[in-house]
Amino acid sequence: AVVSTQSTGARSRSPPPRSILEEFMREDITKEFMLDNAITANVIGPKGSRISAIRQQTTAIIKIGDDDSVAEGKRKMVISGTLKEVMWAFNAVKRLIKDAEDEIRGPGVPGEALQGQGGAPVSKMMEQAQTVLPFTPSEDTSEEPVDKDITIPNKNVGQVLGRRAAIISEIRNTSNCKIIIEKDGEVVGDDRKIKITGKPKDVHLAEYLISAVQMMPKDASYKLGLLQH
Repeated sequence: AVVSTQSTGARSRSPPPRSILEEFMREDITKEFMLDNAITANVIGPKGSRISAIRQQTTAIIKIGDDDSVAEGKRKMVISGTLKEVMWAFNAVKRLIKDAEDEIRGPGVPGEALQGQGGAPVSKMMEQAQTVLPFTPSEDTSEEPVDKDITIPNKNVGQVLGRRAAIISEIRNTSNCKIIIEKDGEVVGDDRKIKITGKPKDVHLAEYLISAVQMMPKDASYKLGLLQH
């Protein structure tokens, strides 16, 4: 008997013409996704250098949500442009995210196990902070936001802010808290007020980091890799 190899009812498939593919690649699209707020500063890079490089290379429009848009530790990122530009930019951003996740996993201090909030990866700031001040995680698991007012010596405000506000920005990103520092014209006496808003465990972390950075060297912004010389 002869067995026929001819398909019955099957239709041959061929790739679409190149002109069709090119037409689709020129379509305008928008891609939205959520970025872990703890690595935002690492993804953006010093003075926005990393994300700016992707904008220039891909010509895609990349927008990152401001501090007020952060919710549950996530920050929105939006990439717009042609399909080709968005695919190129998204791929580049994903590589930045992976590099940023690797960056914030610093090696442990010999003889001590460093702790992150809720078992999270230990950032460079958290690692350095625990070399000058032990950290005890909060046991408060409440999800309701709280406000806490603290004070620091006015002479230490520069250390808490850091060069170009790099330190306080990193504390905000690491703790997922909103932090408002009293302005120069509002200060009375030798202390400066700081208001921290967030979940109790996050507020606890922010307060800890604010205390720890006051014990760090004055060039901490550079040692932590937040700024470059």
